[in-house]
Amino acid sequence: MIRPTLNIVLALAAFSAQAQPAWKPERNVEIIVPAAPGAAFDTTGRTIQRIIQDQKMLPVSSSVINKAGGGGTIAMNYLNQRPGDGHYLFVMTASVLTNNLLGVSKDTYTDFTPLAMLFSEYLAYGVRPDSPIKSAKDLADALRKDPAAYSIAVATSRGGALHIATGLALKAAGVDVKKLRIVVFNANAESLTAMLGGHVDVAVSTVNSFVPQLQSGKLRVIAVSSPRRLKGFADAPTWKEQGINAEYSSWRGIMGPRGMSAAQIAYWEGIFGKLTKTDEWRQDVETNLWEVTFSNSREALKEMAQHNDDFKRILVELELAK
Repeated sequence: MIRPTLNIVLALAAFSAQAQPAWKPERNVEIIVPAAPGAAFDTTGRTIQRIIQDQKMLPVSSSVINKAGGGGTIAMNYLNQRPGDGHYLFVMTASVLTNNLLGVSKDTYTDFTPLAMLFSEYLAYGVRPDSPIKSAKDLADALRKDPAAYSIAVATSRGGALHIATGLALKAAGVDVKKLRIVVFNANAESLTAMLGGHVDVAVSTVNSFVPQLQSGKLRVIAVSSPRRLKGFADAPTWKEQGINAEYSSWRGIMGPRGMSAAQIAYWEGIFGKLTKTDEWRQDVETNLWEVTFSNSREALKEMAQHNDDFKRILVELELAK
């Protein structure tokens, strides 16, 4: 029996991939948002749709579909009722991972088709100007002695992105994170209001939501979760420069239903690669203090696998997962 050489096998595989017919959408494309109109996810979805339409990137129409509730599970269920259909896109974030790890959903990132990472959004830790907590080091020193010494406000759930980011940073600082005094609010605005009113000691939120209060002198930012100081937020120090080896990005990306073809994946990779290079997108990213971190489908899948492992470790440490 004649065995094909490796070169022949690779050549045949390449020919097969090239021979696949090109794909493009033939009817309306739905951009599914796991939140109500006006929420951050909705803004992201509508920004994507506006730029795609303004730049005439698609041969068909597109629309934003809001599927709020269940921490994103309602939207994910809606998406995966359409296996292999490239006309449905989902604005994703870390909840795709955490919902599964927390037992909220049986589906995880491998049950969908990650298409692209688009940008990273960093978190800030704020206190009142008169707070005895002057820095992240002050906070870590106090919590190492007594993990319940200060209350920390997060939204929108225990085990969510803000809780995970806080656990990762304070664990790196040597704090017993399962004993932290975490207070959960329904929205970032509520946790910020509670901190400003003196009801909690520290509030965690996305960086851009702190800008008005920071500019008016109503709060002091003791740490940001970015790897370096952010343009437009340069007075706020990172965890790392205060001796705590931690960073966290709340990424946003796009995924499709399970079973999408290589041609469909390649099409959407191309579209989102173009979108992230437009002036409109970069201006929007800069305004919101985000960072463009485009990754294609294969890279996104690899990143999500790493994040999933990291999240599982900290959620076990927080006694929220097994």
